[in-house]
Amino acid sequence: MSATVDVDNPTPSQRAAAIEQLRDKLSDEVNSYCSDLVRYRDIWRFSVARQLDTEKAAVMINAWYEWRKQANVDDLAVAQPDNENPVPCAVRGYSAVADANVTAGIGVDDAQLRLTRTLGGGCWHKRDRDGRPVYIERAGRHIIKDIPKTSSTSGLIEFHVLLQEFLTRTLLPECSQLAEETVWQQVVVIDLAGVSLVALSHIPALNMLREMLARDQMLYPERMYRTYVVNAPPVFITAWKMIRSWLDPRVISKIQILGKDHAELLDQIPAHNLPSFLGGSCKCSHMPGGCVPSVPLGNYPDLPRSAYAHLRHQVQISYTEPRHSFVCETMPVGNGPTPMSSPLMGYAGWLGIKRDSPRNSAPTSPAPMRTQHVFVRFSTDRGRGVVVEVLWQPLGSDSLDDGTLVYPEALFEPQRAPVLLELEAPNRAGQLVVNWRVANFDEGQAPFPRPEEAQIPIQLEYSVDTEDELLTAFSLPPIKRS
Repeated sequence: MSATVDVDNPTPSQRAAAIEQLRDKLSDEVNSYCSDLVRYRDIWRFSVARQLDTEKAAVMINAWYEWRKQANVDDLAVAQPDNENPVPCAVRGYSAVADANVTAGIGVDDAQLRLTRTLGGGCWHKRDRDGRPVYIERAGRHIIKDIPKTSSTSGLIEFHVLLQEFLTRTLLPECSQLAEETVWQQVVVIDLAGVSLVALSHIPALNMLREMLARDQMLYPERMYRTYVVNAPPVFITAWKMIRSWLDPRVISKIQILGKDHAELLDQIPAHNLPSFLGGSCKCSHMPGGCVPSVPLGNYPDLPRSAYAHLRHQVQISYTEPRHSFVCETMPVGNGPTPMSSPLMGYAGWLGIKRDSPRNSAPTSPAPMRTQHVFVRFSTDRGRGVVVEVLWQPLGSDSLDDGTLVYPEALFEPQRAPVLLELEAPNRAGQLVVNWRVANFDEGQAPFPRPEEAQIPIQLEYSVDTEDELLTAFSLPPIKRS
């Protein structure tokens, strides 16, 4: 292959020629494994990683194939539309899986929860201007000294592999479909706000990072389009000199180190897809923790496994009886919502109702209203997901026109892992109505159930609590909202 080929902008014929040259160097077994479209593109990634040197690329791809076989990587429980596996980290703005935070579901082991509690917070958050998935890591909030105590290097690498497989199998295919062209790389934003010199010089954690980066470059080359390191303090320069010695020159060329002035992120990511704490306009206020939930930052409740084990109410919904409502009274701060003796078994919401009459999307009082926070925990044992909507009505009113839409309808997938929602209810006497319904067949990407499966009831379990009730019950610190 000619050295004049621009590997970042090859012609279709140049790419095809490079792939065929590398395939000639591979065994029939490896070629058979790489026969589908996704693996065919993997051959190109390895070619680019070795600058189209077929001998070096063949060594690399053979090692990658042996590793995948020995580690049973293809058998990992990766969240995809056609299964009920939990997401490996927070997700915002995709349809292959619904928006979610990591919660202590059956499929989430304790090792992953320990990592979640020491890492500063990571989230695949929407897309860049060219349709690539964007991954944001609040690395400045890592509890660095605790990472080696709560996880081994192999455990950290296993977690990183799960993240990469989720990107490869779930997010990139969706992004490619939307872009109507192959999207095979992601954009990464590493936010160092809050990082300290002590954290940047913690040798055990740095050794773990070095091993993870080495594996990443060998097993998932060319998955990164560009990385932006933002809010980098002056002390980071010393650490960066060491870290860059671990990286391939091509990887280094894709990394931009920025300080507090990182306005150029908006050249890569549109404002509505960029969190407000990074200079965008997105807040993801529909999710606890906002755009990037962080246990160390304390911006959402880190509930233990027991918080989802025994939820207060259990009901059945189905495709023939798809709706359920729960009503509780709200009182001014100091009293809080008082759950009714039993949930309302009928239906009291706007979900599925033709919306011809006007309704308010904010409190009608001309003066700003104080609000109180209410949390809803819920899970299901099967299904394609549920749609949730929450409204509030003044006490004594029976008209939907008097209501306030507290939480517009949104799809969640509690069959993967329990869901925790945070609501802001007006700080007045009234009724809070939480509505659930089974997702319609045109909502989400989960496959349709077979006729016999559609007859099986879905078990919905839930609890509704004020913020004080929730934090007190599980001995949690106050939530730090930005």
